[in-house]
Amino acid sequence: MSICKMTLVNITGDLKSLDQVLLKCSEKGNFHPELLSQFADKVNGFAPLTEENPYATLLNKIHDIGVNAGIDLEHIVKSKLQLNHQEADDFLRSFQKDILDYNEKRRAVADAVQQHENVLVQLEHLESLDISLDDIFSCQYLKVRFGRLPLDSLPKLEYYQDNLFIFVPFDKDDLYSWCVYFTTQDAAPEVDNIFASLYFERIRIPEYVHGVPGFAKQSIENQLKEERQQLNEVNVQLNNLVQQNKERFLYIYSWVQSLNDTFDMRKYVMAYRGAQTQTFHITGFVPQKEEKDFAEGLSMIDGVNVELLPPDSDKRLTPPTKLKNNRFAKPFEMFVEMYGLPGYNDIDPTSFFAITYTLLFGLMFGDLGQGLVIVLLGWLMWKWKKMILGRIMMRIGVSSAVFGFLYGSVFGMENLLDPFYINVLGLEGKPIHVMANETTNMILIGAIAIGAVIIVMSMLFNIILGFKSKNYERAIFSNNGIAGLIFYGFVLVAAALTFTTDINLLTAPFIIIFIAVPLLVIFLKEPLGKLAKGRKDIKPHDGIGSFIIESFFEMFEVLLSFVTNTMSFLRVGGFILSHAGMMLVVMTLTEMIGGSGSILVLIIGNLFVMGMEGLIVGIQVLRLEFYEMFSRYYDGEGKPFVPIAAPDAAE
Repeated sequence: MSICKMTLVNITGDLKSLDQVLLKCSEKGNFHPELLSQFADKVNGFAPLTEENPYATLLNKIHDIGVNAGIDLEHIVKSKLQLNHQEADDFLRSFQKDILDYNEKRRAVADAVQQHENVLVQLEHLESLDISLDDIFSCQYLKVRFGRLPLDSLPKLEYYQDNLFIFVPFDKDDLYSWCVYFTTQDAAPEVDNIFASLYFERIRIPEYVHGVPGFAKQSIENQLKEERQQLNEVNVQLNNLVQQNKERFLYIYSWVQSLNDTFDMRKYVMAYRGAQTQTFHITGFVPQKEEKDFAEGLSMIDGVNVELLPPDSDKRLTPPTKLKNNRFAKPFEMFVEMYGLPGYNDIDPTSFFAITYTLLFGLMFGDLGQGLVIVLLGWLMWKWKKMILGRIMMRIGVSSAVFGFLYGSVFGMENLLDPFYINVLGLEGKPIHVMANETTNMILIGAIAIGAVIIVMSMLFNIILGFKSKNYERAIFSNNGIAGLIFYGFVLVAAALTFTTDINLLTAPFIIIFIAVPLLVIFLKEPLGKLAKGRKDIKPHDGIGSFIIESFFEMFEVLLSFVTNTMSFLRVGGFILSHAGMMLVVMTLTEMIGGSGSILVLIIGNLFVMGMEGLIVGIQVLRLEFYEMFSRYYDGEGKPFVPIAAPDAAE
C-alpha cells in the first residue's frame, strides 16, 4: 500500500548526442519525461525542437527492401554491430540494388517459364494435328484462330452454317472443345464476332513455335527444363545474398525504427542553439531505486550530464504516481485506476480496496463450489488471455469458496457438508445457516456493523491524508475529519449500547460534547480551516446570511449521508440472503424435475446464478468501494507514471 518514490532528473548535453540519449532513455523504460515546452517562455535561450522526422523516409525504404528480399522485419536486441548514418545508407543502397537486380532477373526467367508452360498446355491439345504450324500460319488469304469453345456452344454452330468459316475440333475435355476455325480476311471480323458470342477463347500460338505440334512440344519441353534450372539457380543466389546480409539489415532496421520512434519524444526536449554551442535539456522522473543505474547509463555518453534531485525540487512539476503493491493487491490496481490514480503524496488505497473488495464479494456470494469454479475461470482467463480480471476472479473466487464453506453451501446444496461439520469438526451443523430465521437479523446487523467499520477506517485515512498535506480543514473540521469521526463514532457506540445493554449515553452532557459540538465544528469548517492556516480573512465572501443557509443545507446533506452510507451496507446482507434464496429455487426445481433431467437443471441453474448474480455482486461491491469509501478520503487526481519506451534496439 505504497507509492513508488521518484527522483527528478535533469539531462543536459551536446545536441549531437540527443539521439543516443533518447535511445538510452527508451531502452531503460523507466524515464517519465516532462513537457517543458509549456514553460518555454520562462526559459531564456531554450526553445522546443521543431524539426521534421528525417527517419520516416528511410524507414519506408527499409520496409520496401524487406518486402523485396522476403525478410520479415523483427528487432535485434543487443547486437554487437556498430555503424553510423553513412554506413547504413551505403549498405542499404548496395543491398537494394543487388536485390532489385536479382528480382528482375528472376522475374524475366519466371515469365519465360510461365509463358512456355502455357504454350505446352496448348500444344498438348494440338498434338493430334499432323500439320506443320508454319504451313498453317503462312496462308496468305486465310485467317486462323486456335482456341477453345464451351461444349454447350457446339450445337449453336449450326445456326451459322451459311457464314464463311471452317470449324475443326481436334480435342476436348469435360468443359471445352479445343478447336480451330479458318475464315477469309474479309469475313474475319464478322466470324470473330460470332465465335465471341459463343464464348470462344482464343489461344495465341507464339511465333517461336515451329513444325508439327508434337515436335514443337518436345522442343519447348527441353527449353523449359533449362529455364527452370536457371530459375532455381537465381533463387539460390538470391537466398544466399539475403542470408549473408539479413542480420546486418535487421540491425539497421532496428536502429532506424528506434530512432524513428524516439524522434517523437523530441517534444519533451528543449534546445539552445548558440553561435558556438548547441545543447539540449530534458527533465523527467525515474523511480528512486533505479536512479543510479539510470544516471550511470547516460553518463557513458560523451558530453552528457545527469543531475539527480528530490522530486519536489521544481515546483512547476508534479511527480507522477507509480503504484507499488504486493502480489495479492496488484491486480486490483485496475479498479483503482478506473477511479483515478492517487496523488504522489497521497495514500495508495489499493491494498485496502483489495482486502475489502475480496471480503465483501465472498460475503455476498458465498458458495464453495461456485467459488472454485470462479477461481478456475479466472485462472483460464489469465493463463490464455492474460486478462487482469482473471487474476481478480481467482482472489474473489477463493473468498467466495471460504464463505461458502462457512455457509455450508456447495452449488446450492446446503446439507452436503453436514457430515464433515459433525464428524470431523465436531460441530452440531454448519457454522452459519443463512436461511434460518434467527440468522437473518444477525446477518443484516452484521452487514451494518461491517459497513460502519469500513466507513470509520475511510475517515481515518482522510484524517491522515489531511494532516500529511497540512490541510487542517479536511483533517479536523470536515465531516470526514476528526469532528465527523467523533460524531459518527459516538452515535454508533450509543446505538450499540442501547440495543445490547441498559446503558444510555444519550444524555444532555454527552449529546452536547459528542453531537452538538462536532456538528457545530463541521458547520463552521470553512472559517475554522482559515484560522488554522493563520489567515485573518475568515469572513464569508458572500455574506453571513448566505454562509448560514449554504452551511445548513450542507449539514443536512452530511447527516443524511451518514445514515444512507451506513444503511447502504445492508445490501451486503441482502445479497447473502438473495444468493441463498436463488439457489433454494434452483434446488426446488431440481427436486421437482427428478431423474436424469435434474442434473441438467442443477447445472443450468448454477450457471445462471453465477453469471447473473456474480456480475451484479461484483458491480455492487465496486459501487460500495467507490461511493461509500473512496468518496470520503480519496481524490484520485494523481498523474500516471508513463515512461518513454521504444522497441528494443541494438546498441
